[in-house]
Amino acid sequence: MTKLFYKKSTAIAFIAAILVLILLVLILLVTLMQMTSLNQRAEQLAELIADAKKQGEITQELADYLKTDDYVRKWAVENGRIQQDDVTWLEQNFPNGSN
Repeated sequence: MTKLFYKKSTAIAFIAAILVLILLVLILLVTLMQMTSLNQRAEQLAELIADAKKQGEITQELADYLKTDDYVRKWAVENGRIQQDDVTWLEQNFPNGSN
């Protein structure tokens, strides 16, 4: 049987090189798996941010509506503070809403 390596130091260097190569491949695979996971998480966070912005716009529109005279009149009629006749009288006497 012939020897594959003539020197013991050559064999050790060859095995060390193979182990380093395997280690580098494993590190590359782990990094790629983490990148995929991080990319998915980034997409999820981008969707959450978009949803939060949309919800913020809806909330702002509602807050703006709650400040209008129309909402105040509607609330007052629904809660018995004023009668619908009073609202009609206001609309007839102050058509521009400047009461």
